Amino acid sequence: MPRTSDSDARLLAAASSDALCAARWERIDLETRRPGAGHREMLLARAAELAMSPVGRDQLMSLALEPGALTGDPEASLIDLSDRSAERARIAQIVFGRGPRRSSETEALVIQIEEEHARRLGREARFDLLPERLLQDAILQELLWDHPDIPASFDTRLTMLCSVPRLRERSEDLSSGWSWSALPRWFNAFLKRAA
Repeated sequence: MPRTSDSDARLLAAASSDALCAARWERIDLETRRPGAGHREMLLARAAELAMSPVGRDQLMSLALEPGALTGDPEASLIDLSDRSAERARIAQIVFGRGPRRSSETEALVIQIEEEHARRLGREARFDLLPERLLQDAILQELLWDHPDIPASFDTRLTMLCSVPRLRERSEDLSSGWSWSALPRWFNAFLKRAA
């Protein structure tokens, strides 16, 4: 993994900050609904669930839900950006040994990420924001798939790695001009809600 650029570090810090804010709200919501110690177990269960997700933002949210993460600096990154090439190389070697991934799993992940962004952007959003968000997710996936700090399994890491070129390709497809074939995917999240 090459050294992290300043823009990549800023993107990772922003994604970490988003995860910490979401984790705080989730903790407040659970504490309100389940006073006492019951909410702690639910937060840990949610963190474990998110650790199985191949979405980089979910991996950061999993870290943010861990005990102690919510008391830290909200501007700090959830992961260590120092050069840990030996640890990354060991993880990459194991991940590459997992064998090929089915393209249908990668495609399903890209569609999931795209639909989530479409839902968050809303109907009135500018169409040029979606390709930008997909490119940001591709960068996050690339930064995180072999990072020792995330709790992902090796199979999950492989799925993350395989999604990088497809997310970049999809971002490029969307930013090169909207075709009629792109519209159904963009509105898919809204059509599902209307049904």
